[in-house]
Formats: sequence, structure tokens, C-alpha cells
Amino acid sequence: MAKRKSIDPQRRAEFREIAREIIREDRAAKKYGYSQNTIGAIERALKSAFLDGRAIGSGEIPDSINSNLTWEQLPPRARDTLSSMSFGFSARLNEKTYPPSAIRRFLTDGKYRWRTEALDGSLHDHSVADGSVRPLVKLGLIAEDPSADNRFELTTPGIEHCEDYWRRSDFDDPTLPKISLRPT
Repeated sequence: MAKRKSIDPQRRAEFREIAREIIREDRAAKKYGYSQNTIGAIERALKSAFLDGRAIGSGEIPDSINSNLTWEQLPPRARDTLSSMSFGFSARLNEKTYPPSAIRRFLTDGKYRWRTEALDGSLHDHSVADGSVRPLVKLGLIAEDPSADNRFELTTPGIEHCEDYWRRSDFDDPTLPKISLRPT
């Protein structure tokens, strides 16, 4: 049996974003009664993926896009958490005066939840589920503060990813994935 070749992580991330966009458009059309062509959108996405696969097989385009972790490869909820921790990196604030937020883990009803920490050390009211933060720990983008239990801060790679995200966001980069508009 032939071994299946894995897909480049960046290409997979791009395919997931295309799928999310198709679903978002379909849901919006249903909600507001718009005309929709979901089947056509899926067909176009499959055709594009097929043509990319043929081009890779024939050597017309490289097999690997980017070997480094990119913003697009992060899970959507983890991206939301990371961007909320680093809003101060945005040039839209006129000055980058706000340092990145720390985030604290706490246990409630037997499950971990997380809250970002304000500059004065108080915790924000909104909390996020463990699944929104755990990938950031696993990928090394945040790490536990050695001087405080259950307090996590951005690592150097985490800061670099956030700065890159906000630079792209400030210039309205159309290739950035849409932020989650999931109700809290």
C-alpha cells in the first residue's frame, strides 16, 4: 500500500479558511434570506485544490509553501485569544503604549478557564475556555510565568507572531483570516 503524502500545513490552513468562509457565507445567506450558491463555492474550492495538486505533482509549484508557523495555522479561537492579549501592538492606538496582557488560568466547575490580566493585575470579566489557550501553550507562544502560578505570558515567538498579525491587520491585509464573531 502506498503511503499517503501529507499536505503542507500552510496549504491546509488556507483550505480551512476557505471552508470557514464558505460556511460563513452560507449561514449569513440563510439568516438574511439572500440568494446563495454554496455548491458553486465548494466546486470552485475543490477545482482550485485539484489544480494546485496537479501543479505540485508536475513540479510547476513547490510542494511546501512555508515551514514556519503562521497566523493562519493557529486555531481560530486561539488566534482570538492571542489577538486580545496583544491589542496594544496595533498602530490604530496611535502609540504602542500597552504591553501585552498576561493570562491567568483558574478552575471552575472542574474545568480550566482563562482570563486576561489588566495592567494593574486585576482580571477582566470575560473568560475563555481551555481549548482557546491550550494550543498557544503547546505551540510555545505563551508560557507560564515562573514567579506566579497559573499566570502565562507571551514568549518571544508569541510576541513576534502578534506583532506580525497587528502589522498586517493595521494595513488591512486581505489574506488575514476573519476574526471570530462568535458570541461570548
